[in-house]
Amino acid sequence: MKKYLKHTPLLIAVLLFSGCFRNDIRTVTYSIEQLRNQQSTKHLAQSLRNLNGIKEFHPDLDKKTVTIVFNGKELYLKNIEHAIVKGGFDLPNWPAVSADKAKLPKELQ
Repeated sequence: MKKYLKHTPLLIAVLLFSGCFRNDIRTVTYSIEQLRNQQSTKHLAQSLRNLNGIKEFHPDLDKKTVTIVFNGKELYLKNIEHAIVKGGFDLPNWPAVSADKAKLPKELQ
């Protein structure tokens, strides 16, 4: 019994430290009606470029969606959504303010 108690603190320490370094890579897809051409893709990428934690950015012009792969420990969904809306793009449940939309070219508004 004493032999097991002797190794218990070491086991606990190993288990605790292994959980701290786990990656938290997440994927989210947004439907954006203003994704019509390559120019809209560039504007959206500019809106997201200052966010740390974005690993991949995959726009799909046919479906008018964008898929973003990000690190959940560095970035939250609301940060991404806020950057998209501040860039002038509408999300299904969060429309952009008209002042932000005015920054987009006419064909994207």
